Amino acid sequence: MIGCLIAAAALAVVTVLIGEFNEVLGRSLFTIALIALHCFISFSFIVNNEKQKTFDSLTFFTNVTFIIIILSFITSVFGTWTILAGWLVLKLYGVYFVLLFATLHGETLSKTTGKQSAIDNTVYANYCFMFIVVVMLMMVIFLSDSADVLGPIFYRFLAAFGIIDATLTLIAIIAHKLYVQKHPTPKATIFSMPLALGQVATNTNPGQLAPQQAPKRHMNIFVILILIYAGLQFLGAIVVGILGKVSR
Repeated sequence: MIGCLIAAAALAVVTVLIGEFNEVLGRSLFTIALIALHCFISFSFIVNNEKQKTFDSLTFFTNVTFIIIILSFITSVFGTWTILAGWLVLKLYGVYFVLLFATLHGETLSKTTGKQSAIDNTVYANYCFMFIVVVMLMMVIFLSDSADVLGPIFYRFLAAFGIIDATLTLIAIIAHKLYVQKHPTPKATIFSMPLALGQVATNTNPGQLAPQQAPKRHMNIFVILILIYAGLQFLGAIVVGILGKVSR
């Protein structure tokens, strides 16, 4: 980011010397801003992962996220210099968004398996509906005039599968939470990460520490994102269904 600041300053000096801010200089400045933005996103992601210990718990999602950040940078730069058309850039970012949440969704659900057969079956069914939703969304993203080509019945099925997907996700997370409460273990999970244990010195003996308190737990930020995403997916699917009914 310091390098981006130096590059921006050098570009400003060139602009002053030539006395003109042309299109090439404008795109160059925007490219520097994109570099700084993606560096900031990468740094923020690393800091959050260090804090949430996500590198160990969500390895696949972490690797995919960094790949998407790199692809996002390449796509944005190519779009800035008109190597890629604007419509293609938007479609690619739609794909990145869907793949990012699908990866997070899938790996988060995988952390609930291996405990109860009922939870496992729910997660496996969720994977099937999640795959269908992702494929249907890809069709919406890449098809021109998808509303006319696919028709309202396609969006009704998309809304229905989205509701089922979100419902199964919530069921799996709730069932996992109930299982963890009945079978507590000291090992942290992404659904309930323990904070540091507190030790307080007793008044009677300053050198003696009081018994350790039970660790406080908080939910991983990525699980919160999945819950928000599932809620929005559920409500969005209902809205799509209502709008489709009204349009008829």
